[in-house]
Amino acid sequence: MSYSELFDAMFRLDQGKSLVENLLELPFDEMYEIDLNTGYFHSVYHIRGKYAVPVLEGGFETMFDHACAHLVHPDDVSRFRALLSFPDMAERLRTAPFPGTLREELRLKAIPGSWIWTRHLLVSGTEAGLPEGIARCYIFDIQRQRDRMERTSAAVPLTGVQYDEFTGLLVEKDFFALAQERLGQLQGPWCVIDIDVEHFRLFSDWFGVEKGQYLLLQIAQRVREAAEQCNGLAGYRGMDLFSLLIPYDRPMIDALYAQLQDCMKEMSGMDGFSPVFGICMIDGPDNQILELYNRATLTTEEILASRCTRIQVYDGALHRKIAAEYQLLNEFQHAIENGEVCFWLQPQCSMNSHLIVGAESLVRWRKPDGTWVPPAVFVPILEKYDLVTGMDRYIWESVCQWIRSWIDRGHAPVPVSVNVSRIDITSMDVPAHFAVLVERYRLPVSSIKIEITESAYVDDSNQVRKAVSRLRELGFMVLMDDFGSGYSSLNMLRNLNVDVIKLDAQFLHLNEGDGQKAVSILESIVAMTKNLSTPIIVEGVETREQEKFLTDLGCGYMQGFYFHRPMPVAEFEALVADDLQVDHQGIAFNANQELHVREFLDENIYSDAMLNNIIGPVAFYRLHGEHIDIIRYNEQFFRLVGIPLKDFNERICDIQDSLYPGDAEKMFEMMEQAERDRLNGAKGLVRAYRPNGVLVWLSVQLYYLGEDEQGKTFYGSDQDVTELQFISSDLPGAYFRCTADSQLAFLFVSENFLTMTGYTEKELAQQFNNRLTDMIHPKDLPQVLEQTELYRSGALVRYRPYRIRRKRGDYIYVADQSHLTDAFGTLCWQSVAIDVTEVMNTRNQMRILAKFFQGTILFLHRRAQGLEYEVAVHGLQALFGMDAAALQNALNSGALYPWIEDCRDLPHAEYVETFVQEVLEQPGFYTIHLPDGRVREFSAKADRVDDDKGDVEYIVTLRARSGQ
Repeated sequence: MSYSELFDAMFRLDQGKSLVENLLELPFDEMYEIDLNTGYFHSVYHIRGKYAVPVLEGGFETMFDHACAHLVHPDDVSRFRALLSFPDMAERLRTAPFPGTLREELRLKAIPGSWIWTRHLLVSGTEAGLPEGIARCYIFDIQRQRDRMERTSAAVPLTGVQYDEFTGLLVEKDFFALAQERLGQLQGPWCVIDIDVEHFRLFSDWFGVEKGQYLLLQIAQRVREAAEQCNGLAGYRGMDLFSLLIPYDRPMIDALYAQLQDCMKEMSGMDGFSPVFGICMIDGPDNQILELYNRATLTTEEILASRCTRIQVYDGALHRKIAAEYQLLNEFQHAIENGEVCFWLQPQCSMNSHLIVGAESLVRWRKPDGTWVPPAVFVPILEKYDLVTGMDRYIWESVCQWIRSWIDRGHAPVPVSVNVSRIDITSMDVPAHFAVLVERYRLPVSSIKIEITESAYVDDSNQVRKAVSRLRELGFMVLMDDFGSGYSSLNMLRNLNVDVIKLDAQFLHLNEGDGQKAVSILESIVAMTKNLSTPIIVEGVETREQEKFLTDLGCGYMQGFYFHRPMPVAEFEALVADDLQVDHQGIAFNANQELHVREFLDENIYSDAMLNNIIGPVAFYRLHGEHIDIIRYNEQFFRLVGIPLKDFNERICDIQDSLYPGDAEKMFEMMEQAERDRLNGAKGLVRAYRPNGVLVWLSVQLYYLGEDEQGKTFYGSDQDVTELQFISSDLPGAYFRCTADSQLAFLFVSENFLTMTGYTEKELAQQFNNRLTDMIHPKDLPQVLEQTELYRSGALVRYRPYRIRRKRGDYIYVADQSHLTDAFGTLCWQSVAIDVTEVMNTRNQMRILAKFFQGTILFLHRRAQGLEYEVAVHGLQALFGMDAAALQNALNSGALYPWIEDCRDLPHAEYVETFVQEVLEQPGFYTIHLPDGRVREFSAKADRVDDDKGDVEYIVTLRARSGQ
């Protein structure tokens, strides 16, 4: 490269700087100004002791004549006169090829008497940045450039060595030829360096092609000078790639890097453009230069990929890594051919119903030995080497084959999304390929969805935009995958009409310090997609807390381990074979405008009173040490606590003292939870005392706001749930509501109901489809449904107890008191169920006893008038000839003849006492005289009951004597 090319590029620049401003960046030795009107000159910049300059100011023509005679080499005087002759200088500048500039190379005498090759540049004109009528002459030392050309010409035995016309550096083939010949002559540590300019294409786009060319010339000049200093070699490989063969002197290499970086920063005004040095050491004369340089370029690629450093020496580990990647690529190709590669499916679910609306296909590779190769291992390598298309096409076809098979087996198709990469779009006609697939397998277009990674839109948005447009014209649903991974822009969304946006899950993993920022970003993204009327799927949902937070934001669809993990096709088939698990309407956008909280902040719409009524009771709490104070509250909160103003003002400090013992600690725990989980806060129930000592239940939702020197601040929304707590936990029995149809689907279940059955609400939904009918014992269900229908028709019905299933696997009897009501917006059953298992078990035992016990059991109750009989079990109906009611009446009225002959004249009450006492003392056989004259014998046994909880005093058991 010569100064000529450098100047040519500089003159063509259109960068907002004048020519003289650009010249200040170049290393000139001398610069003087000439007044074209008066002929007066003066030196502006001068290096003392270098050139034999006689004077630094005065009449230019006098200095010009002296220079021709004593300063300029005799062989160069004619060119010096043609350049700087004063009489026609202004006219020659005006008509120059580059108007306002003239230049020439000639030798000037140095003070020691030697000659120095110089380049003279004469500049004038306002366009160059000079006042009208003023010219400047710049003198550059080009002796080293001349020396290099002469040394190279003398040292190179090869003929036909070529230099790049643009940069003046060795062309690629001759650089490698000369370098290979030098390898056997090198002394000490040498290296080859591959130099790349990061983001050079972007530099040219931003600042213009001319400035990009000028930058390359500046780099070439500095690279050439670095090679000249150590008798090395410098080459140009085209574009923004340069090569060096120089000693491995790290300070020198660092200095060259700093020069190039400073040059780029100066020309761009920013730090984003940097050189990259990939270095490979030369470790012997037998090295092959091409192999060494390949290693240097591999190192450059590693630097560009990692972005951790900008200068790096080749490491053998990198070579081994590349070799391992090539080995994996070879194995993967065989895996495709041998059927080791397949796809799994991960369901996508609706948040409203948790039903499956579709699935994403995910590639899986299982080797013959049974081991799995994670996609995170092989997919990035396929993408790195632009070989991912073969895998994608294989998966696309496999998915279409499976959907066809699923339809042929009589099932409705579940839409499956397949992944399309940037490489797919740039290497093939993706819309045409999918059109062929759906036609070949006779598939509805709606059964295939296309997921395109967000980064692809950035890499080549125009080509991707055309592909998306054609896919949608063909009827395919297009999803933007991994939205939010770092490339998104409103501009891109505006220009790309995708059907669905998939939000990257990285926003769900929040550090303690960035919670609020992440929340704001998520809110903005969701609001943006709603404004664009575009549904959103959040992938990577792993916890109940994440699901709740995203549901509150208004996200309609989710995908992640919380719902379903990726699964083999057979497992997915078993899942979606049940139509109750699938929403075949698929993904849809809710066109209703949702309310945004920020709308409340418009003072032109809402008054304070309206806003307070809307948000309900709220207060701000401050936690400092072991103290909780209320620092702000609204009118609704004041009304909620129901305390006179005087008492209330006295109690807003240390409110933990007004809480029920034990609930204060619960309040502290809730605050700790809210601080840990800034997204969802913490919610719980606490009891607070009113001044009159009455306890009220409060439901408190807390959110952590921040901390200052006065303590930690929390926002709290409060609700009086005393009555609800009574219904849910303290109301005798288990309260619940269910639909009035034959399904009896639960609308609400109390805590007591959950405690009684042992299930959680989620388990009721999972195991019983949230229906009471599925919990009722199959033998009791017809009875319950019959009684329900009779009640609905207006008949007076007394519900008989029925059995419902408990979590531990057994059934319990419940007595159900229900009535129909429409107080909750729809006709439903409002019920209270009481566990009567013990009573029913006793009743059933008594029923069995009465049916199969061969005897009669009498309970004797102590009354004011004496003992009174109750027939509990009557197995001697045939013996007595009367049923239990008749026998009980006969015994209590004295209609039966006395059983003890000696006592037949006693009053009835006294006789009963005598009979029982005798049987207590001497159980045995007795004779009974029946009213009809028959006589029967029976055995009698009496037991005294010592039970202070009842009035039964004796139990008498009668059995018939055999043979009667």
